[in-house]
Amino acid sequence: MAIPSKFGWGLVLMTSFYVACNESNPTVETSKTSLPLGQELYSLHCASCHGESGDLGLSGAKNLKTSALTISEIKAIIKSGKNGMPSFRAILGAAANIDSVANYVSTLHE
Repeated sequence: MAIPSKFGWGLVLMTSFYVACNESNPTVETSKTSLPLGQELYSLHCASCHGESGDLGLSGAKNLKTSALTISEIKAIIKSGKNGMPSFRAILGAAANIDSVANYVSTLHE
């Protein structure tokens, strides 16, 4: 038995819409899976000043192990820079990359 084409396309569109709407709110699980990406990006772009474990402090870089910054504060600094640290918005590109780095940095706190 064949499904009428209008019904079939409607079903496909509704399913796509449902899936897209449910993916707009990342969960804690999503941020946990972003840690490997965050660690890789951190190693490439941040470790030269902050150190692999976050406590190098080269050229006045903040000790990330003792930092009490929230993830949203970390994201703001990554995007805009602060003191001697330049903005990494253009370097990291997508907001998901910035989120991944911020989530990883938050794991460095003691």
